[in-house]
Amino acid sequence: MGSLSSRVLRHPGLARAPQEPGPGVGGSARRPETGGDAAGHSFCYCPGSRKRKRSSGAFCYCHPDSETDEDEDEGDEQQRLLNTPRRKKLKSTSKYIYQTLFLNGENSDIKICALGEEWSLHKIYLCQSGYFSSMFSGSWKESSMNIIELEIPDQNIDIEALQVAFGSLYRDDVLIKPSRVIAILAAACMLQLDGLIQQCGETMKETINVKTVCGYYTSAGTYGLDSVKKKCLEWLLNNLMTHQNVELFKELSINIMKQLIGSSNLFVMQVEMDVYTALKKWMFLQLVPSWNGSLKQLLTETDVWFSKRRKDFEGTAFLETEQGKPFVSVFRHLRLQYIISDLASARIIEQDSLVPSEWLSSVYKQQWLAMLRAEQDSEVG
Repeated sequence: MGSLSSRVLRHPGLARAPQEPGPGVGGSARRPETGGDAAGHSFCYCPGSRKRKRSSGAFCYCHPDSETDEDEDEGDEQQRLLNTPRRKKLKSTSKYIYQTLFLNGENSDIKICALGEEWSLHKIYLCQSGYFSSMFSGSWKESSMNIIELEIPDQNIDIEALQVAFGSLYRDDVLIKPSRVIAILAAACMLQLDGLIQQCGETMKETINVKTVCGYYTSAGTYGLDSVKKKCLEWLLNNLMTHQNVELFKELSINIMKQLIGSSNLFVMQVEMDVYTALKKWMFLQLVPSWNGSLKQLLTETDVWFSKRRKDFEGTAFLETEQGKPFVSVFRHLRLQYIISDLASARIIEQDSLVPSEWLSSVYKQQWLAMLRAEQDSEVG
């Protein structure tokens, strides 16, 4: 008759064997024991029961409800699986458009040539660019041309930047590497791609560090990203004195340094003399950009270099020489009154002979008068 399923092996005359208290705490019932033969059949060894053979799995005839519970659990699991959505990622429309229309150039109706490269594009997508929208909708001769030669006046723009800029017209998102963001920003500004310009700005603000801050600051000024420029200036105010770096000193222009030293928000760890020392090292690297030593060697090399110049200028302060005059506007923002209040610092600044003696004399006079005024006021009081 074939093997019987477990659902029809229950005999109404078979009584459930009474359970004996086990050795556990509180006299808990003993768990049914099962065994099997060499063929893989399972048996029940519950007290008072006879051996039963079944085709597969273990089933206890002493507890017929055990399979009912299993059936219910299996049904619940199947129901849960039926109601659980399954997600399979399909190729998105954006990726299809980018691959088919931009990369493969299918159904192209216009060719853009620039920097020796050629792109097979589509006017309907190019019109997202303010640059091309004006070109195609106006009375320009290019509006009816199928091949357009672009003049690239900005040296920051290269082929890779144009590839990213054109590709952004065919996709929802663009991945921008910090090392490429300035070139892509330049291309986006030329083509008037507002969305890409905004994304470049966000990338720049998120990746400001000692290596990128000067380049970002300059580019933000060139391409009108005021929020990026402000963020870079804030970073420099907070980190210039605490994260001094040879390459950073080389990149900092006179105009940027003037803003930093003149700001009341410049973060100084200890004393104003530290600002003077930083300016001295910065000025040396501006004058000798080929120097490639370490930061630890920088101050010593700076002092040696300026000491040699003192002999050539015969008592003239360095800032009064032709080499030093461009830096006067920066050193003017030094708070000399806080430097000369310390004897050791006052001696160093006079020995360096970078600052004109007239600057120091006026500060000495102010400090002397302030001291006399304080003493006389105390005597009167």
